[in-house]
Order: sequence, then structure tokens, then C-alpha cells
Amino acid sequence: MDTKVKNRLKWIKLYEELGDAKEVCQHFGISRFTLRKWSKRYKERGMEGLKNISTRPKNSPLQKRDEINEEIILTLRKERKLGVRRIQSELKRLHEISLSVATIHKVLKKHEVGYLQLKRHYRKQVKRYNCKIPGERVQMDVCKIAQGVYQYTAIDDCTRYKILGIYKRRTSLNTVNFLECVIKHMPFPIQRIQTDRGQEFFAYLVQDYLKEKKIKFRPIKAFSPHLNGKVERSQRTDLDEFYTSINPNASDLPDKLKVWEEYYNKQRSHSA
Repeated sequence: MDTKVKNRLKWIKLYEELGDAKEVCQHFGISRFTLRKWSKRYKERGMEGLKNISTRPKNSPLQKRDEINEEIILTLRKERKLGVRRIQSELKRLHEISLSVATIHKVLKKHEVGYLQLKRHYRKQVKRYNCKIPGERVQMDVCKIAQGVYQYTAIDDCTRYKILGIYKRRTSLNTVNFLECVIKHMPFPIQRIQTDRGQEFFAYLVQDYLKEKKIKFRPIKAFSPHLNGKVERSQRTDLDEFYTSINPNASDLPDKLKVWEEYYNKQRSHSA
């Protein structure tokens, strides 16, 4: 017999013997409410009434929600090979679910999902240069997402604040149009634009526009994409985290890209 049940039975037996609730309560150090409650249960159900009654609901909405969360976490890990912090970020962005890193760790451990096996490329250490003034240098590039879908990206070297745009072609006219958006929406003046040697940046129309706005143009050396590393890495993040969850040919892609841009600039955690 459970210890608690034994104690409750002693209260009731002494109460039946003495008939004095006050004396029983003082003897055992319990309240009259407690004595009345267990006495009533004993009369109604006997020994079974002295056992604790589970307050757990038969069908728990919380348990069901936890199972759904676990399924989403496992899908993000298996299909997209995301780490714990990226899973946390995507849960909040895509599903409006806020979970701690520790909770996600527990889910992965529960289902015996091992650590990500990442290939480490050992190479000569490259000295990285970071601008100290916002707008001092803005890296810019164009990435082909799908047939007839090109993403223009401009990212500030200092703050990592970035502007995105979608166009059907990479032309000098579209480049100027994107530059207008960058100048308008960057929260600080731009001193220099840095790009690779794509023809869309060297066109007279683009060069004349930059001169008009008094913005310096700095192309990187040929076959040296690492010199534009911040925008290259940023575009890889877009491909891994944004385009994996949407259709790049959807008509509302520009609207979704703006939402992603806002999230990237103001909410997403960055590793560097």
C-alpha cells in the first residue's frame, strides 16, 4: 500500500474512533478541509478513493502540438541538413514556433539523430578585411535562381544589411533600376560599390549612373570571387534557407523576397 494512502487511512480511522475533527487534525498536523476531503472520498469509493487522481487529460492538445513540432524539426534536419540554431530560426520564420536550442537538441537526441557530418576543407588562412563605416563599401552581385529568374543582391560590408531584387534578365537597365532601390532603401549613404566583372556592371549606362550619384566603382580581380565573399555567402544563405521553401516561378516571389529581406536584416541570427 502506498505511504500516502496509509497515512490518509490513519486519519480517517482515528476520526471514526474519536469523532473529533479538531483533535485529529492537531494530532496529524493537517487541515480540516484535508480531513473532510479524504473522509468523503473514503465513504464514496473505499480504499480507491484514498489514491491520488490523475489530472492529466485523456487527449492532450499540448502533446499533439509537441508531436507536430518534433515532426517539423526532424524534417528540417533530414531534408535540409540544418544545424540546431538554423532549425530554431526556420521554426520561427516559417511556422511561428519559438523553441529553445536545448529543446531542439532533446528532440534530435530522443529520435537518435546524430550530429551533422560536415566536410571540412583545410586551406591557407585568408586575411579578411572589414569596413568600419556603414556604406563605405557595398558588395553587389547577380545570381541565377531559375530560368528567367535573376536575384540582384547588395550587402553592406560593415553591417551586413542587404537589399534584394528579382528580375527576368541581368541587363544594364535592370542594374540601374536595382541601384536606385539600393540607394533608396539602404539606411545610410553609399560611398563605393564593389562587383565582379560581369558585363551588366561595366555598361556605360551603369557607370554614368554611379558617376552621377558620386559613388565609386570597384571591380574585383578576375577569377577572385573570395574578394566578394560576403555577397557570395549571403546568396548561398538565400538559396539554402529561402528558395528551398518557395517556388521561384511563383508570381508573388517579389513580395515573399521582401519579407525574407526584412527577416534577414532584422530578425535572423548571423554566425559572423
